[in-house]
Amino acid sequence: MTAPVADGGPFWVDVQGWVEARSDGSAPSTGGPPAERSGQPPVERLAVRLDEPPGGASCAVLYFHGFGSDQLGDKAAFFRARALASGLAFCSFDFRGHGSSEGDLRGLTLSRNLADAQAARGFLAGRGYSQVVLFGSSMGGATALWHGARHPRGVVAGCFIAPALTMAEAFVRFLGEEGTRQWRHDEFFRFVDGDRSCELGWGLVEDFQRFDRRQLGRIYRIPSLIFQGKLDDRVPWRMVRDFVENARLDGPKAIHLHLFEDGDHRLTDRLELLWKLTVTHLGELGIV
Repeated sequence: MTAPVADGGPFWVDVQGWVEARSDGSAPSTGGPPAERSGQPPVERLAVRLDEPPGGASCAVLYFHGFGSDQLGDKAAFFRARALASGLAFCSFDFRGHGSSEGDLRGLTLSRNLADAQAARGFLAGRGYSQVVLFGSSMGGATALWHGARHPRGVVAGCFIAPALTMAEAFVRFLGEEGTRQWRHDEFFRFVDGDRSCELGWGLVEDFQRFDRRQLGRIYRIPSLIFQGKLDDRVPWRMVRDFVENARLDGPKAIHLHLFEDGDHRLTDRLELLWKLTVTHLGELGIV
């Protein structure tokens, strides 16, 4: 169920319950932390925004933000403006635990993110958008890749910046052996990054372990671009390269990897170039 709050958004979309992926990362089943499975799972609200160009559009970009960010961040604002200027609608949402959406980061998992993505897709379908371009950054890029692999119908292209397919592994490396052992024992740890502080549950690690990125490479069949910096200190560029090579797609469904020798994780110093490459890609596919 959705209810408009203001022109463009946010709109509120109800998302119910926890979900767990199966061992191969395929279709999820209803579930959640054992201590929380009694009774009905809660309904939480997802904040969704939809901006449309004058005269409307037949295709919408669905934007997936990164960890600790939200749909009002500078990167989202940049791509929103460029998409609208190119005649595309632009839909974004806050993952639960982020921005204006309900929920907390202690319950963050890839499976929960995928449920949020499916709710946002349902919102777009309800507004008449059957064709979607997935655009994700970091955590959002990983979520968008898995979403596209599992729900490819209507997804005409994908564009991803530093997809964090090993996000949980990055937190494990950050904590080290002893810190990880304590995280598992306590079932949460407090992550501090500058002025940002939040609690992350151990379920994040357990859930990510159910998603096999080699399997993702075998089932992903959407023409896509991936932008990755070699100086990225959060997402290993070799992992991204190996994922693309494992996909082994060619022709119109190929995944094209753009590696930047001097690029960092966010690539905010070259957003104009990223959009230029994106528009060229979408033009070759007949989308713009």
